[in-house]
Amino acid sequence: MELAKNLTLVAHFIGLAMILGPFFVNMRAHSNFGFGWVLTGALLQLVSGTYLTVLAEMGLANDPEESVNHIKIGIKLILALVIVVVAVIARSRLKQIPPVYSRRKVLPLLHISGALALTNVALAVLWH
Repeated sequence: MELAKNLTLVAHFIGLAMILGPFFVNMRAHSNFGFGWVLTGALLQLVSGTYLTVLAEMGLANDPEESVNHIKIGIKLILALVIVVVAVIARSRLKQIPPVYSRRKVLPLLHISGALALTNVALAVLWH
């Protein structure tokens, strides 16, 4: 059980890196936005975060004194879903914009996904 939790946590961190990496690299870029990476990372975070929650619930079933903070998990889930939606919208917009035109119209979507990912990290660390 501990190995499954640790491997899932590694996958969760990789998903976070796949969201924040393109965000930091492309903050001031004019083209070549990495929304494919952002979408993949957001989906990986969604799946691994859900699995981590399930593992926590299973582990806590033996000890009724401890419990998972469902409000925190719900807020983090909503943020992760919004990141997925933003990444899907940005990828579809990038496919519609011809390469000759400025792709800076999707830059705010990159900023939204990065800010939401940073908010999710802050919630995970600061909310006990």
